[in-house]
Amino acid sequence: MYRGELSLTLWALIFINTSETCILRTHITAVEGEPFYLKYCLSSPVHKNETTTIRWYRSNRSQERVELKQGSSPRITLWDYVLEFWPVELDDRGSYFFQMGNYTQQWILNITRRNKHSCFTEKQVTSKIVEVKKVLQITCENSYYQKLINSTSLYKNCKKLPENDKNPSIRKNAEFEDQGFYSCVFSLHRSGKLFTITKTFNITIVEDHSNIVPVLLGPKLNHVEVELGKDVQLNCCALLNKNDVVYWIFEKENGPDPNVHEEEEKKAVTSEGKLHSSRILRIENINENNLNFLYNCTVAGEGGTDTKSFILVKKDMADIPGHIFTRGMIIAILILVAVVCFVIVGVIYRVDLVLFYRHLMGKDETLTGNAYHNAGISYLMLSLRNHIKNH
Repeated sequence: MYRGELSLTLWALIFINTSETCILRTHITAVEGEPFYLKYCLSSPVHKNETTTIRWYRSNRSQERVELKQGSSPRITLWDYVLEFWPVELDDRGSYFFQMGNYTQQWILNITRRNKHSCFTEKQVTSKIVEVKKVLQITCENSYYQKLINSTSLYKNCKKLPENDKNPSIRKNAEFEDQGFYSCVFSLHRSGKLFTITKTFNITIVEDHSNIVPVLLGPKLNHVEVELGKDVQLNCCALLNKNDVVYWIFEKENGPDPNVHEEEEKKAVTSEGKLHSSRILRIENINENNLNFLYNCTVAGEGGTDTKSFILVKKDMADIPGHIFTRGMIIAILILVAVVCFVIVGVIYRVDLVLFYRHLMGKDETLTGNAYHNAGISYLMLSLRNHIKNH
């Protein structure tokens, strides 16, 4: 009786210790050059059987499983429920399998390159949003490697903070200048070699949104010119609190329009620390039923509600579009310049043009031209004599 209770108690302790560091996620990312491990989650004592053989496998590029054995690689060690990498390298990416009896657990491991120009890798960052004046807490802990860790350092934007190297941590009321990247760097030794593990938090400090009244940005009524058969996107933007929502109201009496789609809400923090949200309503293949209908966007929360409306109106096709008008003006100016240039050339080279025309027509008008010339001279001489006699 007591032996059974003792066995159950022992298994409960093993289960609690295993559950703290086991890996439940099936898709995992590790950083090149850092120690890493895979650990099977022991769900109950039923899984443990002294006669059951535990095996580890890795699938190669041909998708065939290759059994991993102790000593097959100086970097990889395995024992019972744990597979360790000292350290993990880019070539270690792939699928890994833990097999115990008829049960199999699979992990897909991806390895990201270490950033040689920074103290942390951007793809391995945990983001946290903290309101100003609220508690900012950063604790550097690594339960699996805790017994092997020699020292721990805390960095802000890759600059070491003057904290205790044994258990550095931060607990304070957040200020805007506290925003940044905080990296916990664990140093540990194994078999005479030094290894480091980095855990980074991206801390964003925002304003206290507890008393903010949600508001939609822009005018309350918007007329949007559209063309039939085309698509349009209506963007609704708001400043709001963390738990407030933005949504569209666009259903008609005869049911929803299959051409109208509401996209997911997107939230982001502005440079001023305010929470900004946007939600797009996409209307495809616009028809007459979409015109002159109110598409309402609403932001709602504990601080209140706000609504703005969009109305689609048919674009007046009689108006000349701006790009067509500009193109027509350019063509007209080019034609005018060409005409002016032609006139100027004609005035400058008029004699040559006349001679070329005569040559082209094959006519000799020399005599006729001389006769006209002599008659003109005689007329001028006669006029001059009459003028002298009169005076």
